[in-house]
Amino acid sequence: MELLPDNLADVLEAIEVPAGPSAATASEALRGLEPSLVLIADEDGLPLFVDPCGSGVGIDTAESLAADLAGRLSERAICRYDVTTEEGPRIAVGARLPERAGRAIFACLIEPWREGVPDDASMARIVAAVTAWAVARHETERIELRTRIEHLLAEQESLKASHSRTLSEAIDERERRLREQEQAQRELRHLHLYNKMILDSAGEGIVGVDRAGSVVFVNPTVERIVGWRAEHLVGKREHAVFHHSDAAGSRYPEEDCPIRMTLSDGVTRRVDHEVFWRNDGTSFPVEYIVTPILESGEITGAVVTFQDITQRRALEGQLVQAQKLESIGQLAAGIAHEINTPTQYIGDNLRFLAEAFGDLAGLLDACDALRKATAEGTPTSALVAQVAAAADEADLDFLADEIPKAVDQSLEGVEGVAKIVRSMKEFSHPGGDEMQSVDLNKALESTLTVCRNEWKYVAEVVTDLDPQLPPVTCLPGECNQVFLNLVINAAHAIGDRLKAEPGEKGTITVRSRRDGDWAEIRISDTGTGIPEKHRSKVFDPFFTTKQVGRGTGQGLAIAHSVVCEKHRGTLCFETEQGKGTTFIVRLPLVTKRPAGEKNA
Repeated sequence: MELLPDNLADVLEAIEVPAGPSAATASEALRGLEPSLVLIADEDGLPLFVDPCGSGVGIDTAESLAADLAGRLSERAICRYDVTTEEGPRIAVGARLPERAGRAIFACLIEPWREGVPDDASMARIVAAVTAWAVARHETERIELRTRIEHLLAEQESLKASHSRTLSEAIDERERRLREQEQAQRELRHLHLYNKMILDSAGEGIVGVDRAGSVVFVNPTVERIVGWRAEHLVGKREHAVFHHSDAAGSRYPEEDCPIRMTLSDGVTRRVDHEVFWRNDGTSFPVEYIVTPILESGEITGAVVTFQDITQRRALEGQLVQAQKLESIGQLAAGIAHEINTPTQYIGDNLRFLAEAFGDLAGLLDACDALRKATAEGTPTSALVAQVAAAADEADLDFLADEIPKAVDQSLEGVEGVAKIVRSMKEFSHPGGDEMQSVDLNKALESTLTVCRNEWKYVAEVVTDLDPQLPPVTCLPGECNQVFLNLVINAAHAIGDRLKAEPGEKGTITVRSRRDGDWAEIRISDTGTGIPEKHRSKVFDPFFTTKQVGRGTGQGLAIAHSVVCEKHRGTLCFETEQGKGTTFIVRLPLVTKRPAGEKNA
């Protein structure tokens, strides 16, 4: 470590020592010697300052000199001796500086031919000057070192405080994160248990499938409904296990499966006319919703939520049947009247025929007597006169004219009664849940017959039925109910209008036609029309503008459900207030059970 400037001569001139002959003499003596090396080293012989004074003496010589002098000056204050350097022989002069100078040694190399080699007194003066400088320098370094130590200690305390604070903050942050992590884990466990509780408690079957359609999880309800254990279902393709066939047992192509469609296009689907299959080989009707699972916009699977609707279907069938019977019950008085009219004139005609037969009895007896006499060959004029008299008494011409009429009227009355009974039978028959091929024209005629007493007093019925209309695949009983509700509503609408125009009659027009793959039925009335404020609510359940006891608000709601949901048709209306309304029913000629085309 260097403690001095570049050369000792500058040091001796610059050091702050008391002015006097000692310092000046020392500086002058050193200049007169023209040394080839000046050094200061510590007691251990480690150079602290080296000045070659331009002589070319190297650092190796300085290190060797410092080590040698450290030994020579261990017990002496001053020494001088000859040394050999790479520049030639030299005289080494050394002195041990006092302890107050920092326990150092001073030395210089002098060429031997130089005169004025300092004696001990001169060396003492040089040492005194160097000592003065070294003491000042040592004190300065001590102060600087103490200051540096204080700064280092302050920095250490600051670092310790900063480190403690940082460590404390890090510990607090770690503890906070650990608490948050523990809280998150508790919440995750709670959420997991909550979700499991929901899945286990759900009344619907819940099935999760992956992108390929394989089952990844099921809830206990699925096991209970289909009869398969969860471990048997997981990993299997759901379509192959419980969705492989339709209700008739025919193979259900997987490409037509709504679940497969959702896995392909990501569209949520709701299906209510398919079946699933149990472990025991039996099927049951289901309603299910397929919802895609998306991760970063990619379809990774789907959730199928389904329920067994066997009981609901049975209740719906009972409800439809009850509605039919209710309709028949509401029309019972009118139907009874319709049956009573032909029954009365059938009875009248039969009584007339009985009386006519009594009138003909005398004529028949006279004719029989004449026949027998003729057969015996003894006819008499008296018997002939008796027959003529009996014929005049029976008014044979009148009876010959009226009896055929009475028979024709009776047959017509019987046919009318039979027609009403057949129409009632069609409406009261349960019909089942199977699609059938139906003649809609015949269904419309039966409907008009059953509800004739509802419209005959307020309207004339005009039918325009397309004879080329092909049979339509539908649920006959439920379609009859739709037509009945629409015709009765038309009659009521006309009746409401005629309250202000007594004695008049309106018109109900029933039309049918084919429109491509659709059958279209229009039922029009000349009633009051539908007010603007009610048009959006027409098909809402329980909405009605009729007085209490005349309507429940279910007719059009049921009609809309039957046409749109069960037959995938359309039901709409055209109306003009004060002029009338036309309800338009459109049914596909062939109605298929939906395969998931209805989005949820």
